Amino acid sequence: MTMALRRPHRKSRHGCKECKRRRVKCDESRPFCTNCTNRHSECEYGSSTSLLWANEGSDSGQAGDPASGHRSPSRSTPAAGTADSLGILSQLGSENAATSAGPALNLNDLELMMQWCNTTFQTLSRNERTDPIWRNFVPEEALSHPFLMHGILALSSLHLARTGPEPTRRASYLNRAVAHQNQALALFRELLGEVNESNAKAMFAFAGIVVIYTFAFPHTPDAQDPWSCVDDLYQVLVLTRGVQQVIRAPRDFGNFLVNTPFGPILQVKEVQGPIPDDASAMLKQLREANEVCGARDPNHELQVYEGSISNLEEMLSWCYNGMRSTTIAGRWAIRLHPRFMELLLERDPLSLVLLAQYGVLLHYSKDRWCFGEWCVRVSKAVWAILDDQWRPLIEWAMKEILGVNFLEQVNT
Repeated sequence: MTMALRRPHRKSRHGCKECKRRRVKCDESRPFCTNCTNRHSECEYGSSTSLLWANEGSDSGQAGDPASGHRSPSRSTPAAGTADSLGILSQLGSENAATSAGPALNLNDLELMMQWCNTTFQTLSRNERTDPIWRNFVPEEALSHPFLMHGILALSSLHLARTGPEPTRRASYLNRAVAHQNQALALFRELLGEVNESNAKAMFAFAGIVVIYTFAFPHTPDAQDPWSCVDDLYQVLVLTRGVQQVIRAPRDFGNFLVNTPFGPILQVKEVQGPIPDDASAMLKQLREANEVCGARDPNHELQVYEGSISNLEEMLSWCYNGMRSTTIAGRWAIRLHPRFMELLLERDPLSLVLLAQYGVLLHYSKDRWCFGEWCVRVSKAVWAILDDQWRPLIEWAMKEILGVNFLEQVNT
């Protein structure tokens, strides 16, 4: 028998305060008289008597007036008392029900937002300084910018589709990811020419999300055509570069973001240092090949390739000295000379060699779910495309990605 707090069971001589104020007869039902219950008014009794402890199941005294049809709450069970209270709340809210009722909760989207805040945000974050930005500030910004909200939900859904514990639900997650991403891109395109201080943070965050989404979206490899993988990766690189160019185009865009809570995202701490001897030997081999090509062909893009090799060297230095974030994959693509992208489209052999080396950068981020398959696919594809004259230039990359016995894998 639980204990409850109650007053001695005797009626007040004057009824409740509200009935006294209105000068109406009070039936003195407890804890709310009938008049106050009907008017949804606060019912309060004036009493100088002290509170007593009693068994909740015991008779508390006065019953309600049979003629009124009300039972005294003192005789009600705890469950009945709770139900009565909820009924009062329901009556109080009924007047505004038409205006206050909103749409039903979208549990699917709530699940995706929880996924973002618990896990997916880490895909874009580099360290503890940027964690709260992607986990907290970006979702807050998305409340005012629907394209960013759809982008967050799209990437979270894609993350679950790729790594979720329930394989039977992965197709559903993938479909939801596509639906959200389509809505995000449609809204984003409308703002491409209107980047300003009010939407700059949202545009910047969305640009990063789009890049990761593009890398992570599953592509069905064509085993009969290795060029399909190269073409797919080329499109990813084009989109990565394009999105970054859009958000960097407005004047003083970077300076504005640096002075906002998003600033730490732009402040990349470079971690350059020594790289292994075999990687240094590979870079030397690439530079020698570039010089030979330049000597043989006056139209060879010597400086373009030298810049691309230096870009690769810097990113490898970051990898070997501790940075394993998605920043590296995007930065290599962004820093490429536009002419290199044209050479890749023209299927120049040396550009394919560098694309295979880029697969190593993706390999060092293999713990990131979004890059898992690219390094293997691109290395095997380039190996299949190149002939014996060029294959020695990518042996280092093949060993880094597939192991020293890589030939066993590419020949199967």
